[in-house]
Amino acid sequence: MTTTRTGHWDEAELRDCYARHRALHEAGDWEGLGDLFTEDASYLDSVHGWSHGLPAIRTFLRESMQGLDDWSFPIHSVAFDTSTGRILNHWSNRLPGSRPDGSFYDVPGASVLTYAGGGRLSCQMDLFDTKWMQREIRQWITDHDGALPYPDPNA
Repeated sequence: MTTTRTGHWDEAELRDCYARHRALHEAGDWEGLGDLFTEDASYLDSVHGWSHGLPAIRTFLRESMQGLDDWSFPIHSVAFDTSTGRILNHWSNRLPGSRPDGSFYDVPGASVLTYAGGGRLSCQMDLFDTKWMQREIRQWITDHDGALPYPDPNA
């Protein structure tokens, strides 16, 4: 994994990288999102574990997000640490639709993105409670007559 330099990063540069990251994520452009990472970058997902290197990150993004077009990932807050080049954000994994009472099926999470310079990232860690996610998915399935909120892995 590429380490960040010591010293000060320009906040505008961090914000620009994050804005591109969000735009690509919102557009579902997983190939484009992969292009934001350095060749030796690493990516941690709470369900899938670590992906090391750009080819592995591209494969992870493409495969893990397949069939989640109706999911959303609202952002609750973002912080930029110019001394380390880290971008911290708090978000939710939100399943499609809402519960009968109008509340959402969602799980809070947080990401730590490490800026490497040149508009690229050397690391991303997405952290969330997988047991909470399993509970939300089970409840979604129950409330939707056994339908799955993602592609059937046995199909």
